[in-house]
Amino acid sequence: MRLLKYLMLSASLLLVACSDEKGSSSQAAKAEKKVFDCTITYGWESRKPYQFYENKKMQGIDVEILAKAANSANCQLDFVEKSWSELLEDVEAGKVDVLAGATPTQERKVYANFSKPYREESFVLFIPTNSRFSGDSLDQFLSFGNKIGISSGYYYGDAVDQLMNHVQYSRLFVGSATNEASFYNVEYGRAGGVLVDPVEGRYIMKRKGMTSKMKESDVTVPADSVAYMFSKKSAKADKIEIIMNTLESMVANNQVEKFIASYQ
Repeated sequence: MRLLKYLMLSASLLLVACSDEKGSSSQAAKAEKKVFDCTITYGWESRKPYQFYENKKMQGIDVEILAKAANSANCQLDFVEKSWSELLEDVEAGKVDVLAGATPTQERKVYANFSKPYREESFVLFIPTNSRFSGDSLDQFLSFGNKIGISSGYYYGDAVDQLMNHVQYSRLFVGSATNEASFYNVEYGRAGGVLVDPVEGRYIMKRKGMTSKMKESDVTVPADSVAYMFSKKSAKADKIEIIMNTLESMVANNQVEKFIASYQ
């Protein structure tokens, strides 16, 4: 009987200890949970590995870098998914606070401020596997009357921009809401190739089962620096200034590289 009482007492003490430990852990977790005082609206379209929704959460290089910078301003991110051209209009109107992976242009600087460039982005022409084209220049591809699928609103650099406005070649550029749609335009014969970031292009082909149907050509557009694009009409100018300063510091201290490396 004495042994039974001892065992019951020991069990009771153990339960109390476990309960106290669990309660302490729960209180610590609550204490560690950060309370944000602002929300930054992040406009996005799916571009893996830069920004995408998977496993019930937003992920990607661009998302993680900005989340880190926003945290310094005590801000959390709220995500709005639309096409790139629609997002540009929303930034201009002040409906969206920020876009990632944007090239600073004079036209965009009218309604947006740009962070310090944080990574470089290049483009490659993807063509059908059975294509006979073997050249290495975009104007040569166009000179044969081939149409090129592009994402509407994207800036591909000055050289490509000149071709888009060329009297002979402008009609050969086929705009789509997404790069994925441009790949389908090639598959259905509405375009002869797609101009897209190589990492994104490879991902689209793999995900859509197009690896046997499409290939990378020798046509490349040199890398250009991209930045975060903040709406001048945002009501959170003070917070955005903190975020931009943090981004500049992250770039200067090579902190951005670890985010990029984690997806390679």
